[in-house]
Amino acid sequence: MNISPEIGVWIGALFAIAIYSILYKDNIAYSIVEHIFVGAATGHAVVVGVQTFKSSGWAPFIGGKYLLVVPMIFGVLLYTRYFSSISWLNRWPLALMMGTSAGVAMRGAIESQIVAQVAATFVNLRSFDKLVIFLGTVFSLSYFFLTYEFKGKAAFIPKLGRYFMMAAFGAAFGNTVMGRISAAIGRFQFIFLKWLGLGA
Repeated sequence: MNISPEIGVWIGALFAIAIYSILYKDNIAYSIVEHIFVGAATGHAVVVGVQTFKSSGWAPFIGGKYLLVVPMIFGVLLYTRYFSSISWLNRWPLALMMGTSAGVAMRGAIESQIVAQVAATFVNLRSFDKLVIFLGTVFSLSYFFLTYEFKGKAAFIPKLGRYFMMAAFGAAFGNTVMGRISAAIGRFQFIFLKWLGLGA
């Protein structure tokens, strides 16, 4: 065993152990590391925000792009919510942000989640896997045809759709679990190999 002398490795390993200690029960070590993580993330976000303002707002404004004063004023108005007498002023920039975000999100959602998926369904059906994708899409959509009841010989169609959806949800869940396990394996490798030097 060859324990690492680097202080950064020690901090990372001890913090990782403290985080995993929540698997046993809630404890003070986990709470301390949790608060440190949230504080560090907040501090990092503040620094990035200030740097972004300086590079994307203040520097171009000083360089002659004076129209940038409008978003700067709207940004300042966001902080009026902390003063009860003028807190209503923060509704203007908030409404602008929400409207813009909703428009961008709707455009992206329609393009990626509807148009792209419909286009991906119309594939060359000569291969077995593409045929399964096409039939799975059709059968899954048939499960949500609430205005028409499939009867007789066609009653199996929505049932197959439910099975396809169960398979898709199971695969998505398995992929999520696999990602979490991969992250845990990486941390354990860091602890045992990098910190404790057990592989050396």
